[in-house]
Amino acid sequence: MTPQFTNPLPIHFKSSSLGPARMLAAATGALLLFFALAPHATAQTPTLYVVRGMPVHAKISENFLPQPPLTKADIGQIKIGGKVVPVTDFQPLLNGPHGLQLMVLLDSWQMLGAGPGQFDAIKQFFHDMPPNVEIGVGWLLQGKVVVTQTFTTDRDLAGKALVAKTRQEAANPKNDNGNPYSCLGYLAVHWPTPDPGKLRAVLMFTDGAIRNNALSNSGDQVDPNILSAGTKMEIAGIILYPFFWQDPIVADPNRSGGSAVEAADNFTQMDALTGGTALVEGMFAPGSLEPLLNRLYSTLKSEAILTVSDPDKPGNRSRIDLKSTRDDIKLFGADQIVSGNVLK
Repeated sequence: MTPQFTNPLPIHFKSSSLGPARMLAAATGALLLFFALAPHATAQTPTLYVVRGMPVHAKISENFLPQPPLTKADIGQIKIGGKVVPVTDFQPLLNGPHGLQLMVLLDSWQMLGAGPGQFDAIKQFFHDMPPNVEIGVGWLLQGKVVVTQTFTTDRDLAGKALVAKTRQEAANPKNDNGNPYSCLGYLAVHWPTPDPGKLRAVLMFTDGAIRNNALSNSGDQVDPNILSAGTKMEIAGIILYPFFWQDPIVADPNRSGGSAVEAADNFTQMDALTGGTALVEGMFAPGSLEPLLNRLYSTLKSEAILTVSDPDKPGNRSRIDLKSTRDDIKLFGADQIVSGNVLK
C-alpha cells in the first residue's frame, strides 16, 4: 500500500520559491517518504570477504590448486541472503592495505622438524611473506593452543619458535593434542593479541585425526567437533589452511593413527566453513614441505579481499553466493559471511 501523508496546515505559494521554514518542511516530508518506501535503503553494513578463483571443470582433487590472482573485473554478482549486494572495494590479500595475522600451529603429538630441512622450509616460507603479514607460532595441546611466539614481523624471531618434539615428548600422554579441532575452537575465542584492524588466518600442521569422540568418520555429515570449531572460526573471521603431516615413525605405537583420506575429508569440511584450503598430497605426508608451502604461498597470492555493502545488521550470519564474470572460473570462499566485520 502506498503511504499517504497529509499536511495539517495549508501551504500558500506566494512565489516560485519556498522560504527556509517551508523548504525544511518539504525536505522532512520527502525524507519521511523515502524511509516509508525504502526502509532498508540505509541499512547497509560494510563487510569483508576473502575470495579466490577455481577452475569450473576441475576435478575435486584439483579444486584447490592455486589460480592466477583475481582481478576486480573477475567479480560478478554477489548475493547475501539471496539479495544482490554491491562490491565497494577490491584489494589483494598479500601486499595489500590490510594487515594479516598468521598463526602457525604444530601438533604436539608429531615430531615435525626432526627431519632434515623441514623447519628450514617453514622458515623460508616465513621470509617469503610480505610486510603486511605478522606471524605467530603455537602448539596444539590438550584441546587448547599454547602460543610460544606472539605475532611479529621479525621472521627470524618467528623461526626460532619452531622447536621439534623429541620422540619421548611426542609419545608422552601429557602432550596429547586433545583433538586439533577443539584446539581451533579454543583459539577462535582466545586469539592472542587480538587486533580488530587485521585479518586472521591459521596454518596448522597435523594429521587431522579425531581420536576422542568415538564417532565413526563419515563423509555424509559434518563431525560435531569440526562444525563447532568451524563455526567459531567463521564468527571470529579466521581462515584455516590445514597441512597434512604425520610422522613416518610413530612416537607411540599404541596410539590410533589417522590417514590422509580421513584428514582430507575433515579438512574439506573445514574449507567450506572457513574459506581456506587443505594442503594434502597423496596418501602420505610429503617427503619435502616445500611443494605444499609453495602452493600455499601461491594460494594466498591469488586471494582477494572484497568489501561488500551488506544488507544485514552487524553480527548476523548469512549465506553468500558468488558468481564470476568469467566462464572458466568459479569464485570460492566461506559458505557464510558475518556482517559488519570490517576492520577498524
